[in-house]
Amino acid sequence: MSKKTYFQYQKDLNLPIYLSADLGVFENNFGEFIAKLKFHKLTDKEEATAMAEIKKNNNARILHLSEASPLVAKQIQSTMESDRYGAESIIPKDGYRVYRHKDVGLMVYSFGAKEWQLGCYKDFGSSQFSYAGRMMINRFLSWALVSHGVVGLWGVTVDDGMVVQRPIDSRGEVVFIDVVGLRMISFEGVKKLRPHFKILRLDPTLKGRNIKMTSEELLSFLSAHCSYLDSSGLSVPVRQMIQALSKMTEGLIHPQESFRPRTDLSL
Repeated sequence: MSKKTYFQYQKDLNLPIYLSADLGVFENNFGEFIAKLKFHKLTDKEEATAMAEIKKNNNARILHLSEASPLVAKQIQSTMESDRYGAESIIPKDGYRVYRHKDVGLMVYSFGAKEWQLGCYKDFGSSQFSYAGRMMINRFLSWALVSHGVVGLWGVTVDDGMVVQRPIDSRGEVVFIDVVGLRMISFEGVKKLRPHFKILRLDPTLKGRNIKMTSEELLSFLSAHCSYLDSSGLSVPVRQMIQALSKMTEGLIHPQESFRPRTDLSL
């Protein structure tokens, strides 16, 4: 009989964002993969509290991970016209959406529902699929956190801000910005947004100096690197959060040669 284990995202923040999985179905490194994404395993008592929170809180979300059925597996592997634009696609259905990462997994979700489903394979989160796995979980977080005033950007943290990058360059890592609570939430934990918070855009041609971006340039740059994905574009709340962020932070174009990426390759 399957026994689900429940996890809460960044538990110390008390965000009602959860994930569940039968650990017996997945490979041994699955728990480690989830832990690195800052999902904390709940005790039986905490699990009961979480279930009550999900019932009463309209902004609560839980993603149930399970092994794909043969039918879902066929959809995950199938060739689609959208494949030429990348591995990810979203298909709007009547009342819900289907998000697919080709060869990795299929997520069924609705912004009007609290419980979402992700069908995937036993090796989800393994070293071979860690990048794609991070992308899928970060997409879930990007959608689930919007109603909590949090927006996600592909990139990595630095001492006085963050570097915003393409997903491939950040290796599927997202930094979440709590625009109201003025916090930066990442796999490194939670940091307060300092008064001189900087957002860096790396430029391979620039040497020895920074160039300040205008608010309009920063707004455009952040919109293009937001981890929120939808077939109809960025939602109004996401656009509002990005606009607020572009006004309250400093955008700098920074020499790529001066940037030293994190050396921890265990991500």
